[in-house]
Amino acid sequence: MSDIKSVREIISTLPFNEEFGYDVFKNLDISTISIQKSVHRSSDLVSQTKRGKFYRKLIPEDSDSFLLTNSKPYEYYDNEKVAIYDPKRFNSKEIWQSSKPSYQKITAIIRRTLSAMDKDDIYELCLMFGVQRVKMELILMYKEMYQDGFVNLNGLELELNGRYDRDASYKILRGYIDDISSKNSTK
Repeated sequence: MSDIKSVREIISTLPFNEEFGYDVFKNLDISTISIQKSVHRSSDLVSQTKRGKFYRKLIPEDSDSFLLTNSKPYEYYDNEKVAIYDPKRFNSKEIWQSSKPSYQKITAIIRRTLSAMDKDDIYELCLMFGVQRVKMELILMYKEMYQDGFVNLNGLELELNGRYDRDASYKILRGYIDDISSKNSTK
């Protein structure tokens, strides 16, 4: 069996809601570099951290309705799902048109609040939707911006070069989220 097939076989047995490191492949007689390349090329995983941790990706099917309603880190999220946005819970009110509670898409709530870069608001987001969901939206938001190659700031288009995870504002926001995550894990 090839190295890649061995790695994929182990990946297919991993549960969805847990973070894993390369130690799950320690029983294989494969070099660390080969394992890392196989993991990075796998479409069944979502990489999470620079420490080499990852989650197995959930690819939803009709039979996965239980998993979809009880989703956790880096799994499938329904971007059409809505929640009540109460502007009184947040400091950055300038991004919303109404000062009264309203139904908004969860993705829109998270991304607009992240774009305001207020640490207290990000903490509130993590309380409402979970650290992993906020982190996933941050990553997807920056990946999409860098894939487009520019960001539009009130009519001014700024060109984006390089990698999304090296962006200064991404690093600041990711630091806020990681701080919240570490504080929650020590409680």
